[in-house]
Amino acid sequence: MVFVNNSFLTSRHGVLGCSTCHGGDPKSSAKEEAHVNLIAAPSNTHNRETCGGCHGSISEDHASSLHRNMKGYFRRIENRLGYDISTDPQLMVHFEKECGKCHASCGQCHVSRPASVEGGFINGHNFQATPSLRENCTACHGSRIGAEYLGENEGLKPDVHWIPNVKRCDFCHSGHAMHASSPGADYRYEDKDLVTCEKCHAARSEANAYHQKHWDDLSCHVCHSQPYKNCNSCHTGGAGITGTSYMAFKIAKNPLPASTRRYKVVTVRHIPISRDTYASWGIADLPLYDSEPTWKYASPHNIQRWTAQTDTSGGASCAKKCHTDNSLYLTLADLAAEEVEANRHLLLR
Repeated sequence: MVFVNNSFLTSRHGVLGCSTCHGGDPKSSAKEEAHVNLIAAPSNTHNRETCGGCHGSISEDHASSLHRNMKGYFRRIENRLGYDISTDPQLMVHFEKECGKCHASCGQCHVSRPASVEGGFINGHNFQATPSLRENCTACHGSRIGAEYLGENEGLKPDVHWIPNVKRCDFCHSGHAMHASSPGADYRYEDKDLVTCEKCHAARSEANAYHQKHWDDLSCHVCHSQPYKNCNSCHTGGAGITGTSYMAFKIAKNPLPASTRRYKVVTVRHIPISRDTYASWGIADLPLYDSEPTWKYASPHNIQRWTAQTDTSGGASCAKKCHTDNSLYLTLADLAAEEVEANRHLLLR
C-alpha cells in the first residue's frame, strides 16, 4: 500500500497531478484501466521526461553522475576481467539483479529511501530538496562511511565535522557534485568537485612543525583519522561478503597520484573482492586480478584533531609513532598470497 500525505497534494509537485510523472489514465476511475502504462518509479527510467521538464540542466547533468551511470562498477570489473560486461546481455542480467540496484535516481534521493534498502517514502511522497543523511545518504553508505561519521564503531569517536542537524553530508558534498561527475570520470576520486580538507583548512599549512613538514606529502587522514572498517572477499549469487569485517588503520603509497591527490602517503582500505567474486555469473576467475590493488585509496569519515597518531601527551612524539611503529604501515604481512602483486607497489617498507 502507498501512503501519500495530504500535504503532498497541495505541494509544488503534488499540484501537477499523478499522471504528469506516473502516466496511466487519469480519466478512469477503474484501477486496472487507470494503471495502464503506469510508471511506478518515473525518475528511474523516464528521468528526462519527468524531472527534466522542470529541472532540465540538473537532469541532463545527472546522466553523467557516477551515482546514476555506475561507471565505477563497470570499469573496476572491466579492468580485472579484461572486457566490458555492459556489452554482454547475459552478464548484464546478473549485474542489474545484484549490483544495478545500487544506482541512485532522483526519486531515491529526494522522495524515498534507495531501492537497495527496500525503498519506501520518507515523508508521504513529499519531496525534500536536501536528501536525508540517515534515510538516503547513509542508507547506502552506512556500514563504513555512516558508522564512521556518526561514531557508531565501538570505542571510536564520531567525525569532528558531525554536528546533528547542522553539518550533514551536504556540508562538504555539494548538490552539483552529487548530480554530475566530471566528463569521462569512472572513479569518485577523479571528480572535478572532489572534496579535500584544504578547501576549508588551507590556512593550517603552517600551523605547526608537523604540518610544515608533511603538508604536501601526507593526506590529512594519515594523521587525523581513527581506525576504520575493512572487508575482504565478496561473492555474487546471494553469498555477499564472506568473512567478518574488521577495524584497521593502514597507510601506504598513494595509488592514485594526481594534482588533486598529490600526497605521497595516504590511508588505504581493503575492499571486498576476490578472484572468484563473480563465480555465480559464470566468471570462474578474474585473469587481470592484479591490475588494481585490493587496498584502495581511502578517505575515512572519522576525522579527529587528536588521534593515536597525533597524541603527544606525556612527551610522546608523532615522529616516533609513525617512523618506528610498523603496525601503521601496509606490509606484506597484511596481504594474502593472491593479492601480493596487486598491492606490492603500495608498500612503504
